[in-house]
Amino acid sequence: MNEAEIIQACIKGDRRAQNALYKLYFPLMSSICLRYTKDKDEAIQKLNSGYFKILKNIAQYDKRFAFATYARRIMVNHLIDEFRKEKRYLSIIEFKDYNELEETAAYNQAELDFDVKYLLDLLKTLPELTQKVFNLYAIDGYKHKEIAELLKMSEGTSKWHVSDARKKLKELLDKQNKRTEIA
Repeated sequence: MNEAEIIQACIKGDRRAQNALYKLYFPLMSSICLRYTKDKDEAIQKLNSGYFKILKNIAQYDKRFAFATYARRIMVNHLIDEFRKEKRYLSIIEFKDYNELEETAAYNQAELDFDVKYLLDLLKTLPELTQKVFNLYAIDGYKHKEIAELLKMSEGTSKWHVSDARKKLKELLDKQNKRTEIA
């Protein structure tokens, strides 16, 4: 069966098609979940509950768009909802003196060969909220306004978290580069 046939069968409640869809999108969905969770077990748990939401709402899928985009959006929103449930009483600090200046990036071969697993490990060292905001902004392409609405914070706080993540990641990379130079 091709993807369209699998989706149609899922709409009708066919369990084999649901399993086929799960297997087809497991790599994409698991990579998304790993970025938003602390460990692999939590990622799989959230992937399964997010997949349930995808199946529950599959009849609303608009065939004019790629199914991967539709499923990805549901999964990211599910992960954000789960984060909100876990951090219901999180207090957020407003930083009003945020500087909008973006740093320019210089690319070299080492950056092109950069290990994705290493980057994910670096992201896991960030504070949880900063990590989530950075994922939404830098990896998933959300705007600060959207992030602010999703996580119930101000745009300024969202911008601060991205800036803080960049600063901390740069420090970690600089430390790693110094260790590499010494060795």
